[in-house]
Amino acid sequence: MPHLDIIPPHQLARLARHQGEPALAAIRREFLPVVTNPVWHGLVEEFMELDEPLTPYAHPRYPAWSFAASPGSGAHHGHIGGLALHVLQDLRNARALGDAHEARGLPLDRGLLYAAILLHDCLKRFVYAFDADYTLHKSEDPFIARNEDHHSWVLRELTARGADEEIILATAAMHGLDDVSLAEGVKPLAVVNHYLDIGLTGLTMRPEHVRAEHAIGFLADSDWPWSGRAQQRTRELAEAMAPPCGVPPGYMHLYLGSRFSFEHVDGLLQDMGRELAMARLLERVEKEM
Repeated sequence: MPHLDIIPPHQLARLARHQGEPALAAIRREFLPVVTNPVWHGLVEEFMELDEPLTPYAHPRYPAWSFAASPGSGAHHGHIGGLALHVLQDLRNARALGDAHEARGLPLDRGLLYAAILLHDCLKRFVYAFDADYTLHKSEDPFIARNEDHHSWVLRELTARGADEEIILATAAMHGLDDVSLAEGVKPLAVVNHYLDIGLTGLTMRPEHVRAEHAIGFLADSDWPWSGRAQQRTRELAEAMAPPCGVPPGYMHLYLGSRFSFEHVDGLLQDMGRELAMARLLERVEKEM
């Protein structure tokens, strides 16, 4: 049986070589060159490497992760490299949806679409940390979009840099192009306008503003019910794998996600069942040690 060496919390970024660094390389190769607007391209580059935001944040800040190492969420992609993997997945979803859109002969600004996807989660780099038990802690409101969170912070940072309305609205729409108000029931564009409000942008999304790029970006980011469930199922497997690997269950869960991705582990579980999936993963861990 393999015996994993535990990486201390302050050195976890080393695991980015498995998922995060290859994902970031694919983002730079496949998608960033499509953002030809020099201002938007510059904003993406700045936000991906930002060390010190210009605006305050309502919750405590954690030390910044690199884009390649940052976890992607508490509920999904909550492993090292999760942010880059999640964003790459969004971009590839958007590319496929964009292909279907353009096949109808309809125009699409892929530079705007990809820039909004690349920007909208960048401030996650400041809101996650792992404790001594390898539990992921999230420094934002538990319910995204109710109050201050990483997305409203991105919108505020864009506004502080004088970003144009086109890119701010596209970025705001990533988490909010639906019709259910958090406070007032059904109300068109309520959530996206709530984001614009708590992001202090001074902008309002009206029906005539809504574009195909907004809808495609929103749909491309909507994989979390599946990827979140994959994260949960991996946790159950990690509890069984931890004893033979000589590590705590929390570390085993983090390692499996960071090394293989939660979606990949979940795919093995669905295809092979628990016992065979566990044997396959233990074999791969032992070979690569």
